[in-house]
Amino acid sequence: MEKNQLTQIEEKSNLENSIGRLHAKAQKWISEIEFIKVEQNFLKELLSEHIIGLCETHHFNQAKMFLNGIEHEAKLGNKLIESIKENKINLALLLENIQLKNETKFRNNHKLLKVEVKNYIENFKYIKEQVFELVLLIMKKEKEKKLLSK
Repeated sequence: MEKNQLTQIEEKSNLENSIGRLHAKAQKWISEIEFIKVEQNFLKELLSEHIIGLCETHHFNQAKMFLNGIEHEAKLGNKLIESIKENKINLALLLENIQLKNETKFRNNHKLLKVEVKNYIENFKYIKEQVFELVLLIMKKEKEKKLLSK
């Protein structure tokens, strides 16, 4: 085999490995977002069924704000999953050399999705932390009320 052919084979192998890693990362992002959806449902249930009835006015408004935030984030998560799936399709096409000339565009899109996923996860962590702090505060107040009423 000529040296040029060997170089082409090596380049194709490197490209396949690189695209395979991007594809695996994209799949991991989808899994993380799907898990966050489960957590979002738990937080919505916790707030709507167990906490809102116990809240004072200030905390009630805060709980409602968190519910709205969780709902908004859930919608963003669904859109993000669709974008990631579309990116995975494009990566598969790239792997098959169907759209090799657009490799840079796909890689840039992948980097953008990486930032969006990171921001999505960070936003959810913040909301979750705030909800837990509110729930803890309300649970403490309820415990105090029970102890004082005895």
